Amino acid sequence: MTKPKPKPMTTEDFIKSATMFYVDTAHEKAFSDEVQSNVTALSSKLQHINTLAELKKYIRDDKCSLDNITSLLNISSEKFKRIITMLRLQKGHMPTGEWSLSTTRTHMLEKTDFMDEVCELLMNGASLPKYKHLVPEFYLENFSIDINTIARLANPDDIRRLVKKGLDGRYNNVIGDKFFNHISDSITKACDKSGFTYAIKKNVHLVDRVASIAIPDENNPQIVIDVSYNITTSSGQTDYAKKAEAAREKIRKANEKLTSNKILFINVMDGAGWVARQSDLKKIQRCSDYLLNLQTLNSISEIIDYYL
Repeated sequence: MTKPKPKPMTTEDFIKSATMFYVDTAHEKAFSDEVQSNVTALSSKLQHINTLAELKKYIRDDKCSLDNITSLLNISSEKFKRIITMLRLQKGHMPTGEWSLSTTRTHMLEKTDFMDEVCELLMNGASLPKYKHLVPEFYLENFSIDINTIARLANPDDIRRLVKKGLDGRYNNVIGDKFFNHISDSITKACDKSGFTYAIKKNVHLVDRVASIAIPDENNPQIVIDVSYNITTSSGQTDYAKKAEAAREKIRKANEKLTSNKILFINVMDGAGWVARQSDLKKIQRCSDYLLNLQTLNSISEIIDYYL
């Protein structure tokens, strides 16, 4: 009996069945524990910043001090970097680029006068006449550390917000890794069940780049699979779509030389970011033989069995 050909999913089907946020309870517990630990440690440190000397000590002791202080004072890192560039110009330097907060701290540790100036700005900038005509009051009024500020800085809710902001990038990366592992485990189990080999994150010469999964191997793939999870939107998704289109073209040319066993291109994607970035999602759907997400991943066994 002939096996029925698996039906491709439309973009609309993808959106309706999308898992907007991938939830892993162990991951959530680990980050919750880390957040609480960091809040406790940071609360203790911030309660001791009442003088310029104490602020300098905190900056010397904590590599994330400038990130923490500017965030809690509600000073955007971009505006702070602009003001640091202004101070450098006043000293006669010709900046070739802006300093990151970590680079600024490094120079503060190396130059006593620069440490003094930046700490004075952070603690008393809002009331110092020398900055009144240089920095708009809208920004400058946040440069103040006094008793009232310290009381606010020691608020666990404010510190928790800061800590979570600092962990946001790593949290998303770990979620992306867990999503990839979930997808790759499902696909490799389907391969094992049918007796097929596979290669994970290997350079596939056919598409001239690393593919998430190649079946049966990276040298002679019959199925090329890419995996992507996005919570937010970014220009990286447009780049991803362009790479998918380039891969589709290379696979199309390879398939023109084949009379049977055509090479398949599959994309497994999910997350709120892809639902929001529908123009790029549609490009990927058009150049994929199959577009799958977490909810429709169970069809991978049917696809593998039908084509291999």
